[in-house]
Order: sequence, then structure tokens, then C-alpha cells
Amino acid sequence: MAKTLNLRVHKRSYSENSNLNEEILINQKDVSDVVVGDVVEIYHIEDEESRLLLQVASLSDEFQQKGIVSIEQSIATTFQLRAYKDVIVKKVDPKSVSLDLVEMLFKDQYFSRSDFWRLRNGIIDSCVYLNKKIEHAEMRPQVMEMWSRGERVMCGTITEETRIVYRSSTAVVQIFIQMSSEMWDFDILGEDLYFEKALNGFLTDLFAKWKEQNCLHDVTIVLFSRTFYKAQSLEDFPDYMRDCIVCDYKGRYYQDFYRIVVQNERYDDWTTTMMLLRKLCNTYKDKILNYHRQRGHKVPVAYNSRAAQGNFLETLNMSLNLFEGYYIDRNFDRTGKVAVVITPGAGVFEVDRELANITKQRTIDCGVGSDLVCMGEQPLHAAPLFKFHNKHAKNSLEVGDDYNIPHWMNHSFYISKSQIKARLQGSFIPRIKPPPEFFEAQRRPGDRKLIAHSPNQSEDEDNFPFVDYDEYDAQIWKLPTPNSTRFGSLKSPYHARREPQTLAEAKQIKKPRKRNVSDEYSSFVIEKGERRGSPAINIPTLARSSSTEDVSSSVGCYPIVKKISSKESNNSSETEETYFSRRIVGSAESPVGYSRRHIHQAKSRRALINPFAPSRMQFKMTSNRRRWVHAFPTDPQGAAVQTHHFHVYNKKGSSALLEKLSRESAKMSQLSMDMKKQPSFTVQDSSEKCSEPSSLNRAASGLVTEEKEFYVGSVDSCKSISPTSSLQNLERFGHSSSLGSTNYSSTMDGGLQGGRVLRHKTRENRSYLWGPTGEQEWSPDMTTGQDWFPAHGCQTESRLIKPILTADIHSQNFCAGISVDWKSLTMPASLPITTDYFPDKRSLENDYTVSQYTLIPEDVNSEYYSSPPVSEDDRFYRRKPLLVTELFRELISQRLAQGFQIITKMKATMRSQETLVGSSPQYPLTSSLIRARPRSGPQEEIYLSIGLIFHKLTLSGQTIQVTQYRPRHEQRQLKYLYRYRFQVPDSLGYDISTSEFRNEKLENYNWNYLDQYICTRGEGDYGLLDPLKYWRARFFLLPCNNPATKKIIEGNDRCDIYKTKSKQELQQLISGFVRFLETLNKIRRTAQTRRPKHSGDNVSTTPSTDQQTAQTSQKEAVVLSTSMPSSKLVEAMRDPQTGLPMIPKQTGLPENCFIAEEAVDWCIQNIQEVKDVGAGIHLMQRLQDEHYVCHSSGNAHHKFIHGFYLYNIVSPKDKPKSDMYGPVYNYLFQNEWCEVSILPVERERSEIALFTTDESPCQVSELWVDQSCNDWRTLSGIDSGAQGWGQLAGSRVNLCAIKATLTHKYVHVEVDVNNRSDRPEWASARYHAYYSPNAAFELQIQWMVATGSILGDLVTTWGRKAQACGFHLLPVPGDPFALPSAPDSDPLRGPIFVPLDIASLSQGGKAIFHELDSDAKSKKLFHFQDEIIKRYGFMPINVCVSPTHRHDQTDDQQQYIHCTGGMFSLIESSHLVSPKVVKTTPSRFSKKSAGELRKDYIARQNSNTSSSDVVTKNKTGFLWSWNFMSSKRWRSPNTGDESFQDKMLADFRQFCANENNRLTEFWNDFKMSAL
Repeated sequence: MAKTLNLRVHKRSYSENSNLNEEILINQKDVSDVVVGDVVEIYHIEDEESRLLLQVASLSDEFQQKGIVSIEQSIATTFQLRAYKDVIVKKVDPKSVSLDLVEMLFKDQYFSRSDFWRLRNGIIDSCVYLNKKIEHAEMRPQVMEMWSRGERVMCGTITEETRIVYRSSTAVVQIFIQMSSEMWDFDILGEDLYFEKALNGFLTDLFAKWKEQNCLHDVTIVLFSRTFYKAQSLEDFPDYMRDCIVCDYKGRYYQDFYRIVVQNERYDDWTTTMMLLRKLCNTYKDKILNYHRQRGHKVPVAYNSRAAQGNFLETLNMSLNLFEGYYIDRNFDRTGKVAVVITPGAGVFEVDRELANITKQRTIDCGVGSDLVCMGEQPLHAAPLFKFHNKHAKNSLEVGDDYNIPHWMNHSFYISKSQIKARLQGSFIPRIKPPPEFFEAQRRPGDRKLIAHSPNQSEDEDNFPFVDYDEYDAQIWKLPTPNSTRFGSLKSPYHARREPQTLAEAKQIKKPRKRNVSDEYSSFVIEKGERRGSPAINIPTLARSSSTEDVSSSVGCYPIVKKISSKESNNSSETEETYFSRRIVGSAESPVGYSRRHIHQAKSRRALINPFAPSRMQFKMTSNRRRWVHAFPTDPQGAAVQTHHFHVYNKKGSSALLEKLSRESAKMSQLSMDMKKQPSFTVQDSSEKCSEPSSLNRAASGLVTEEKEFYVGSVDSCKSISPTSSLQNLERFGHSSSLGSTNYSSTMDGGLQGGRVLRHKTRENRSYLWGPTGEQEWSPDMTTGQDWFPAHGCQTESRLIKPILTADIHSQNFCAGISVDWKSLTMPASLPITTDYFPDKRSLENDYTVSQYTLIPEDVNSEYYSSPPVSEDDRFYRRKPLLVTELFRELISQRLAQGFQIITKMKATMRSQETLVGSSPQYPLTSSLIRARPRSGPQEEIYLSIGLIFHKLTLSGQTIQVTQYRPRHEQRQLKYLYRYRFQVPDSLGYDISTSEFRNEKLENYNWNYLDQYICTRGEGDYGLLDPLKYWRARFFLLPCNNPATKKIIEGNDRCDIYKTKSKQELQQLISGFVRFLETLNKIRRTAQTRRPKHSGDNVSTTPSTDQQTAQTSQKEAVVLSTSMPSSKLVEAMRDPQTGLPMIPKQTGLPENCFIAEEAVDWCIQNIQEVKDVGAGIHLMQRLQDEHYVCHSSGNAHHKFIHGFYLYNIVSPKDKPKSDMYGPVYNYLFQNEWCEVSILPVERERSEIALFTTDESPCQVSELWVDQSCNDWRTLSGIDSGAQGWGQLAGSRVNLCAIKATLTHKYVHVEVDVNNRSDRPEWASARYHAYYSPNAAFELQIQWMVATGSILGDLVTTWGRKAQACGFHLLPVPGDPFALPSAPDSDPLRGPIFVPLDIASLSQGGKAIFHELDSDAKSKKLFHFQDEIIKRYGFMPINVCVSPTHRHDQTDDQQQYIHCTGGMFSLIESSHLVSPKVVKTTPSRFSKKSAGELRKDYIARQNSNTSSSDVVTKNKTGFLWSWNFMSSKRWRSPNTGDESFQDKMLADFRQFCANENNRLTEFWNDFKMSAL
């Protein structure tokens, strides 16, 4: 019942105890029928169009104002609700205001697909409105758009049927600009070059929209092109060019070039980038065409390819190689990925069929958005269009081309301001651009005769005789006789033809024939004497269509009859005829223009669609075609549409009707009349009504049935619903909600609500239309942008029919409207989590194999349930397993995270259609193997799919059953090896590289293993493996506050000004590191519980006067000595005033617990004989041997290790009587506590003479770990021969112990510290086992079950704590020096080689270190390079584990990171590279080491030069790479910005090139250090 109340507004308070944190406050006495959770509608009486829906979250007793309703201020402003005015408040049925689709926008957050599903589940049955900010499990999206009944609305309720699309304004965007030859042509108006149209038009508009929408994408911009060479063979090229020259299917030689302009940049202002783009575009053509020209060498003439001949698919695959590694180097502020290709062409590309299949499957499986933006004019055929290479063209009868329209790609045609202006002035603009050959023929009319009558062509071989096409066409459409079959007998069809007697007969004969997808085509010859069939093509009946048929379509395939002479007889009669099928030009196959001698070589193969009439063709519906359909809004008929596609309508016969309809209805009727013209639509009875007025039963272009509200099996040929049926109901529909209007109630009294329900007899057969949605009708009138088209007084607010752009085209803010899918390019959508396709019963039985396995959590975790934890400490180490319902939800989440989609609207009736294991003849005995369980408890079933793989998860009581449907014939593994040249930013040339493109075999994923991992929470025998594709994020802990960085930022000319840290500074870093590890281990300590800091610490707090007095008196009273009994020393340690600082008691740790590093430091300060770290360790080990001190795990074999290791003072009652384990030994201790050994600082660097020392740089910098005496695994008791914490008898394997190595350890990470998630979450961390203040500290997080936003907040907290400890925590890539040819790396990213000019250091013609042998020389040279790189502020990324020099060690021991975290450097081994440039091969096929591959990479960087000595000579230098993971979120004054990094590289290059003799001066100083 509606109530009239007075409106008030309030500001939201986020206090938990305040009632002002609600969106609506209302007195329950005023609305007695409203309870918590109800939805109420609020609107002004005089303005019924602006209606607000809110959900009552609470009815607080504190709000007692009668006749008052209070709304949060920002909501009232959005909906134009005025305070102190009366409003109508009434309760509404949530179903009546339900939403069909909701688009949510988020920024600076990482959401996985499982997070999308959990967020959706958390907001079901809630009310949302425009711009509402939603928070669930730390995920904070904002409502962007809402759709209901084909209209965009401002508020509504979310139900189970609501589809949710997630869009990101901080995504990874790769923009590829095709620099084909058309880029330097004028557009159709002759005003702009196409590259000017792309840069000054499209990109300028795109960046303006990004700024307007506050987008901050991670952007990479690449210029790419294919360059052909006029050469006859490979020998025509110089030797230095041949490594990257490729020959195509036509025998043409080419190279592909990629110029990376910016890489992984995130700018607010792209002005500087646009200036750089314009500069590169102006010089690109000349540089590429003349790139290989060298003096003294002849190079074939080069020319750029046309857009259609370019490397389009190769470019898409380059981005897919990067996007498929989405789980590696995971950012916590980026979600979404999209590849945008800008081409000057019209969207037609000549491609390799196999590569097209690879690209299609990879794009669909990966869920990547691919946008094609064409600068050319939209053609009169469907686009984008693939024309397949005909590799057998020379030996084939087929002159027609194979076409394919990629439904998996979104496309747009950009319309410039000039084009808009011309169309507004009524100028005719053609949509066809004549090919260059046409103009050449016009300029040379005399050549036409030569072309037609070339003397080189043999008339006998290459010219077909004249064909009477009228007679031929009439015969084609002649109906076959009842007795004839496809290859039945036929006598002289041309002579037996009956001429049409009437006009109707002629029309009947001449009318176009519809072709079905299952038409078969024959291309063989029928010789004389054989039974010959009718030339009329047999059209299969509808019953022949099935899910197993190959259903691609083609335009006509017509047989022609021609008399030819028999080769065996010269006297053949006139009645001897040979039949063969001829394909018309432009279709899949056609022999026109080929020699008759090749007739027998014609092969029958499937044909493709007609690009000029794609909507007449029928396609087999698959899950791939429905993968993205739930991301699109629907029209009033329920069909998914792309809102940037638009039809031009014929208004001649509809003006009278348009005058009678409302503006909204007029637009809808125009759409209906245009669609009415299509033959695939039929008119339905307008008297049909919905059976349930409160729900939206839609027939999506005849796709959704009443009985089956999902897609089952294949699609038969049939009719679909008529859009004109909505014409008779437009009056009713016109009152439905649109932008700014939410009048839901007025729509509910109508029987037909925005959709039509088909009768059962009309639903049996359906047709599927062209387009990415699979439900769009295509016609030549359709264009991708008509926002400039005059409205002629017909305005609309519908989002389906885009509004007319009213902005001034001369305005600075003008953008070319909807001619481009700006929403996809500005805020790309993620792959929907739902779909609606499932194979039918027949397909499941014939085309799929079925497998099942059962999970019984009670059995898997029986150890926990048989002996549950009793104490709080025990529960800390032994976490409760997942409940069966939690496990069921998590299994769904994991499949969604790996790209699966939930199949919606699966009804119980589907169970009768399934092939169940046990009932299938393939598995007759399998059901008896499944353990019978009582079917008590929850019952639930869900279906998921990805590609051709389907999963069914069934929850029944305490048992979960997983059923997998996999194709009986597995998908073939396709591979494509690609060779190309690329130039990264800051590189000086185009480097050669290779990459391999391959489709992933999704059926090989080990789901059984993953499900067991989830069931055991990763604590059992199942750990994380690389094939599981677990997420990982790598971080480095680096010291900050370096004064040299500040000087360089302030303008210092030189960058080699970093100095070695003093011993006191290193000691401060150790103290800060210990405090940071306290944060990681969640140890909470106050200032009173910390040890008094000595002078080396950087903590400002000082002991109080009382503490100082107590310390003085203690020292005067008792002087501690190592000669004292251990009991006295332990007693002094336990002194609350002057003793060892203890860790407060907390869960999981025993009492009197302390940190090893603090204990050693206390010994140095308080015990006379202890002067250094070594003596302190020796003393503490004595106490441990005497059982006064024990490791906190209770492991008596655990030795004392200096660092952040936890020990405790053992009370007398707990002292073990033997050397066996104590009674409280906990083998799970290592899983929960991050313990790190710290390398001590013993001496100052200034005390060491580098030039004369025989020590390695590791020993000089005190980075060396002596494995013989300092192996933490041995010291921890693992290798002692007794049972360690790896595994106890009868217990599970301790994976953290087993996976640990000498340099790395593993620990569990408690992700959800504050219990903000709706599920149990966990992760693990891989970290350095040793820490040195002279090196970086690595921390890599690995997870499968964690919410991205919660984990991101945890890492942010760690970073904030690190700053307080004197460090900064920065994200870094997993492999900073990954080569572009590596399997999981970016093909367009590679390190930069900076050569070191050691030749300039030679004296008297003798090289440096000439008197030393090879090994000694290599060692000294490495010393020299090590000192150079450290002078520029670099530090090793880890410690050394060998006393030998680094280039004999692992690759990690050669890598350095800058102290700001923005750059990496690698010192490559100084050994000679091979004297021959080795051709690149993918690293997965090569047995070479990483060092050898890098040497080949360095050698190839010089392969463009003709100087052989440059390639073969010793290349000493550095590899330099950028930290592309470091964004603004992590930057600070201590990290510098982009200009700082550019300055560092430029100065480093100058130094290594010995400019101004800087390298020589450094060499002299290096030698002087020996004196």
C-alpha cells in the first residue's frame, strides 16, 4: 500500500553503532507492511518518471520520526529527489523489478573469476541503483549500468536470473597498430592519411575517453608490419639477413617487424606518447624498408604489405602468449586483458587456416577480448573476414576463395570528423575502395588487351569454352525426377530441359535457392557409361541436421556440363559428356580458369560461408559461440545485441505508422521493420500471452524455449520469432523503464512484457544468426556507427538504439560517438561466469567419454576427526578441514578460476538425458566401485563448461561426485613456429626472435589432483604443482633512503655515485629486517618487550633513566663471562630488567621464547669474551647442548642458527632426560613460522684490496654461504638421520619441509587475518632461507584459494610495515631476464645488452688481465664488472651458496636489482660466444642452458650488421631490463620515476662506452685499491 511521507536526507556515517550508515531510514509505524529486506519504491507525486528503489536493511527503534523517510544524500541527488517534499513510498515485489543484466565497474583491484561468482552470490536478492558502491569480502565494485526488458534502467533488484558483467578501468591493454602500405594512403575523402586518422582521430579520442572515465590501464603500444622483398630465392639476400627471412605460400619472401613504442606504462596524460607515436610513424616506413641496407651489399627491394596480407593473426598470438600467463607475475591492482588491433584496411585478412584455428581456440579458451578497429570504410560484406591461403592454387581447379567470419572478435569502424561532416552535408561516400590494380588498368588502357590475350597462355590449357549461362541457370534449378537420386541416371539434361511457359514458372526456376549447412559437394568426374546424377543439387531435409555434422556453409556449388574428347579415342561421339561440379567464383571451390588436365586433382572438401549473406547461413551451435553471449544486453525480444552496431532503416513505407507511435516506439518499430525483411523471421500470433506476468519469459530470436531454457545440442534449420510481433505491443512496451525512468509498476498489468513466448511447435527448429553474440542479423545496411545521422525529430533514450550525438563536431571534446565500441575499449569486460549451452543426449552418448570420481571429505580428513585438536596451540597448527558444503563451493570456484563457466537454467529434466557412469555401456561396472553413502544432508547439482569439456558436480549428503565429459576424439595439438624482428623501448635495433603458438589441451588438466588439494587444504600429500597454474606474485625487500638516489633525482649529472654501506648501516638493516619478520609472523611486541638497542640501531627510542640505572648496577654487581655456569647465564637472560628480551606469549609459541639474532646481540653486549657473532653463536649452542635452550618446535636436534629463528628457555620440568625429542615436539612448526638465517657483518669493505684478493665477490661482500658448515637443513636436524619435522611416523607428509631447498623455504600464509572473507582461504610463501644486508630478500606468494583484494590488502600492509623498518617491498617479475623465445614469456619483451668497452682499457696493445689464464682472467673481470654495477646502486638478488665465483653458479647468482627496485642487471659470463650466429629455436626444444641461450640472444642483436668480426668477437657487458611490475601504487621518492630510470640507463651506457674516459678512470681507481 502506497504511503505519502515527507522526504529528508542524511549523510552516511560509517560508525557501526550509528543508524546513519543505512541508505534509508523509515519508521515502521508509517509502513506497517514493510519488514527488513523488503524493497520500497520512492518517487515524487509530480515527477513519476524518476523513481528510486531501495532495500530496507534495518528498522531501527532510534528513528521515531513519524511521517518522515530519510534517504542518504548522494542517492537523493542522483535521483533528483528533493528534501522536505512529499514522496510516495510503497512496497514492491522484487520479481517485478528484477534486472536482466548488471554491469559493475571496478578499479585498482584484482578479481579472479571465482571472486566474480562469490560476489554475485553475495548480492543476490539485493537492490542496486546507479553508481551504488558494493562491498563484499573486500571486493568493492560500483554499479555502472542496469538492463531490464531491453531497456537501460537506474535501479532494480538482483535475482538468480540476473547476469552480471564485470568491467575494469585498470586492465592490461595491448594496442597494435598495423603499419601496412595503406597507412600512407589518403582516406576515402582525400583529406587525411590513414595513419593520421588513426593517431589524430581514433587514438586521440580513445585517450580522451580514458581520461574522462578516469581509466588507468597498463598499456603497451606496438607498431607492426610485414615487409616483402622482390627476390627469387634466399640466395638473393646477404648472409646477415637470412636468419629471419621467411617464404610464404606464394613463394614471396618477407620479414615481420614489431616496434614497441611503450611497454606496460600507466599514464594519466598520453600527450608525450602521442608525440612519440607521430614521430615514429613518420619515419617508420623508410626505416623498415632500408633497415638492412649496408654499404657493399646488395639487398632486394623491399615494400610493405597491404593490410590484408599482413601479420594480423601472428600479432594476436603474440598477445595471447602473454595473456595465457595471467597467473604468473600477478598484479593486485589489475583485472582484465584486451588486445586492440588498429588496421587501415576494411577488416579482410588473408590468413593461414591452421593459424586461424589456433588463434580462435586460444582466444576463446583464454577468455581474452580482441577488438579490431578499422580505419577503412566498412565493406558491403560481413567483417571481419578471413580469406584462407590456398597453398595448392597452382595445382588445383579451385579459383574461388575459402572465407571465414571470426565470431570471436569484436570489430568496429572508426568514422572521422571529416566523414561525419561530409555525411551531414549529404555527400555520398562510397563503401568500396577500388583496388590499386583497377587504377593501374585505367592508366594503361592498352594493357587490357594484353591481359586478356596473353601470348604466354595456352588456349588449349587455360581457356574454358563459352557457356550458355541462361540455359545453365535454368537447368540448375530444375527439380529432380522422383526416381532420381543424388547420383541417379540422367540423359542429356541440356536437351531434355523444358522451357518455362509462364512468368511464374520462370521466376520459380530462376529464384535463389536457400542452402543448408549439410549440403554436400562433389568435385569428381563422371565418365561415359557411369550412372550420372541430376545436376540439380539435392537439398537435405531438416531431419538430416544433427549435432555431429560439419555445418559450415557456402554460396552456390553448381555442376556444369562440357563435352570433352576422350584421351583413349579420337572419335568420340557428340553424346559423350563429362560432368564435374563447378564452384562459382568467390565461393569455397571453383575450377574456372584452370586447365582441364587438372580436373582429376579436384578434391571434395567443406566450403565456408558466403560473406555477402552470412545471416542466411546456419551454424552448428557450440559452447564456443555462446561463451561471451551473457556479456551483451538484450533487446525487447531477448536477443543479445552489440550496442555499437546500427541499422540504416527504410522509412518510406512507415511514415504514417511512425507518426502514431511514441518516440521510443518509433525507434523500435524501425528496428522491427528492418529485421522483418530478413527471410529467417516469421510473424507469430500476437495474441500469445505470458503465462506468468511477474517474470520475464523471453524468446531470444527464437533461441530460448519454454521447456528448455538453455541450449541443448545442435541447432536445426528453422524459423525464429518475428520482431514485427512487437509492433502490435509497442504502445504497451513504450511505458517500460528507460534511463531516468523506473516506472516498473505500470508494466506489470500487461500480459506481454518485453518478450514473446513461442508455441512449442514453433520452437522445434531455430536458426542462429551472424555476429559475436550469435543472435544478430546481418545486412549490408548495418553499420557500426550512425551517431552522426540526423534524427528527423525522432529522439530516443534507449541504449539499444544509440542516441544521436548532439555535440559540436568542431568542439575540442568531440569524439566520434558510437562508431567504435568505446565501452569495450575504455572499460573492457571480463569473460562472463555463466553460459547457456549443453550438449544433448545423443551428443553425450556418441561424442563424449565420461569419467567419474568421488570425494568424501570425512574419509580424506579422517586423521583430523579421529584425533581432533584439544588445545589452542594444537588448533593453531591443525586447522579444521572444509565442510562438505564449503568444499563443494570451492570446487566450483576453482573451475571458474581456470576459465570454466556455469551453465545456467539447467533443469532437473536434464538428468534423464545424461549418460551416467554405470549406465553407459562403456562403464558397466563402474557404479559398483563408488562407495555407497546415506543420502542425507544437502543435495545440489551444477554444470560447468569450457570449450568441449563439461563438468557436473553433485553434492549428495557428505559425498561430492565429479563427472567429467570429454570429447571422444581429442583436439589435435596444433603448433606454429614464428620468426620475427622486434625492437623494445631503449633498444638500438630490431632483434631476431622466435615464438611458438600452440593451443592448450584443456582435457589434460588434472582436476582430480586439484580437488584433493582443496579437500586437504594443501596440508596433505597434495601440494602446488606448476601444471595446476597456481597464482604467484614475487616481491623483493630492498633498503630505501639512499642519499645517492635523491641527488640524482635532484639533477646530479652522473649516476655512478652510490657508495658502499658502512658496517653500522648494515647492522641497522639487520635490525630492521628482524622487525619486518615479526610482522610477517604476526608477532606483536611493544617497545618494552624489545631489547635495548645498541648504537648501530636506527631506532630513536632510548632506554629510560631507570633502565640505564638498572643496567649500570647489574654490570657493577655481576660481570657475565663464558666461564660461568650455564645456569647462571640463563638466569641472567631471564632477568626482566637487563635480560634477554622475550616474545610475549602468543598462540603457537611456548613461554620464554626469544629470537636468535637478539640473543647473539645480547651476548655481545653483556658477556665479556663474546666480541663477535661467531662467539655468540658458539655460546648459545653450548646452552642448547646442555638443554637450557631449545628450538621452539621442540626438536632437540635443531642447532642454534643466527637470524630470525625462534628458541625458548626450557624450564627445569620440561628438560628432556635424553637426546630424543622433547614431549612437545611439533613437526608442523616450520609450516607456520617464517625463519631466516642472517649472514653476519664482520668487516668493512674499505679494508679489502679488491684487485689483489683471490676471494670471489660473494666473499668480499660477505654474501657467501658455506654449505659445508652453514647449511640450514643440516642445522635444523633434517639430515641428522633421526626424524625431523619433514614427516613423523603415521603422519602426513610435511610439504613445506620436502619442497625446501638450500636457498629457499616455504611457509603457510594466513590470508584472511580479519575474517573478512566468506570462505576459508590460505596461501603459501616461498622465501629466501638466508638474508644479507648486501643483497635483496625474496618473498613469493603462491595461492589457489585466496581472494585477490584480501591478499592485496595483506601485501599492502606488509609494504607499509616495511617502510617503518627502513625497507620498501616491491613487486618484481618471476624472471626479469626471460628471453622472448621462452615458453611462458612475453614475445615482445627482451633484455637490453649494454656492451662494456674493455678494449679501451688495453695498454700497449695488450688486453687487461692478459698475463692470467682463462679462469683467473674471468674471475678478475667479473670482479671488475661487479664493482661497476654496484657503483650504480645495484645489489645481488640473493646470497651465494658456493665459495667460487658466480658465473659458475646458477643464473640467479649473476642477477642484480637496483636499490630503487626499478631496474635489473645481469653480468653475463665473459667466455667467448660461438663464432657462428646460431639460429633461434624455442627454449622448450633446446637443451642449451639459460646462459648459452642468452649468449645466442646477444649475438643475434648484432646479426643485422655485415661485419663478421663484430658477431664473433668476445662480447663483454651487461644485460639490462626494467621492472614492469612496479606501478605508481608502489612508487615513492625512494624509487624514482620513469625519467630517473631513463637517466640511469643513458648514463650507464655512456660509462660503459668510456665516454669522457670515465671507464678508464674507474679502471685506474680499481687497480689503485691494491696499493
